[in-house]
Amino acid sequence: MEHSPAGRSIENLEGDPETITRRGRRIESIGGQMIASANVLEQLVGEGDDQRGEAIEKIREIVGDTHSELRRAGNMYQPTGPVLVRYGSAVADAKPRIRTAVDACEDAWARYSAAPGQRFERFMPSPVEEVAEQQAEDDEQKRQLYDEFLLQARTFDSEVDTWEDAFDAAVDGIGDILDGAIRDSFWDNVDGAVEVVLQVLTVVSIIVAIAGIIIGGPLFALIGAVIGVATLLLTAYQVLRGDAGMEKLVIAIIGVIPIGKIGLLFRGRPGLLSFGAEMVTAFRPSSWSAAAGQLGNIGTVYRLAGGGWLGIRSGLAGAFRLQNPTGIGDIMTRFMFGKNTTQLTELAESVAGGANGWCNSTVFAAGWEMAYTTVRGARRAVDNIAGWTGNPDRRISSQYPWVGAFL
Repeated sequence: MEHSPAGRSIENLEGDPETITRRGRRIESIGGQMIASANVLEQLVGEGDDQRGEAIEKIREIVGDTHSELRRAGNMYQPTGPVLVRYGSAVADAKPRIRTAVDACEDAWARYSAAPGQRFERFMPSPVEEVAEQQAEDDEQKRQLYDEFLLQARTFDSEVDTWEDAFDAAVDGIGDILDGAIRDSFWDNVDGAVEVVLQVLTVVSIIVAIAGIIIGGPLFALIGAVIGVATLLLTAYQVLRGDAGMEKLVIAIIGVIPIGKIGLLFRGRPGLLSFGAEMVTAFRPSSWSAAAGQLGNIGTVYRLAGGGWLGIRSGLAGAFRLQNPTGIGDIMTRFMFGKNTTQLTELAESVAGGANGWCNSTVFAAGWEMAYTTVRGARRAVDNIAGWTGNPDRRISSQYPWVGAFL
């Protein structure tokens, strides 16, 4: 069966009007009970009665200003109920009418489909006069039957329009009630914006991490550090607003501490200063100048290549060649350990320590970093594979957030 002239699928209206009406009355009743309870709690908190004692004082302490929120909820529930009751009545009226229209459409379409002839003009009428006359009669009857179907389909559209008006009225009525009762404050709006920003930062951090593995260099390292600091600050705001627990803040703090550099603390004052500098990587002038240098190189190649997509590709390719002297080897070691082959070799040489052996504090710091790099590399590899294959819930950092923070 074709769609109606309004483009609707011709089918019965779903929904039980009795259930809708019963739910509306229930909501209205609950709203009244909420308001009555709020009045009792307000009187109790306001010490409007003569009750005394430690128990009643404890109740007043627990209740606090709950009565205002309960009344606000009641003021939303109570007027919402009648709106649903009216909609239930509209469904009860519209449902049989639509069912009748659907049955009429199905009957008209069945008669039209079973009738001989065709609705459209024939390109090649029969050359036999008697046959041509019969075809013309059949075609005319076919068109009349189709017109009858259209008449019934228009009736169906009219009945559905009536139901849709009732539905829109119910939606608008509930919307007006909620608009009058729910008003977000400035800080509520800020809370929503912070949540969105944190979600965006999560996505951006993944993109930067991938670029850092493939291309590498100070630019992506700095962006990652800035994202970490921004995430920490926004998480602290959420904790202050009660939108996140303290454990989330602690994890964010641990996330910006250079755990792999703790060995520097055994080098005395120079090591302490180096460790402090690692903690504020995003604010070190040298980090910004190094990142600006890499960005400048990309920009130079971009301009020399003529700009556009070709310039972008050439700029990134140039950055890749500068940061990856051993090519794929650098990508593989950076994927596993977060360092390219040169950095990893230098770290291994520091661990060896030459003739100084393990008694040298520099060697101890390098040994700590090598051990941390090895363990962290395994975790990062598993996390990356899980995330890139569409299984973020199986990442170690997702299942064990504290482990992810330390590593």
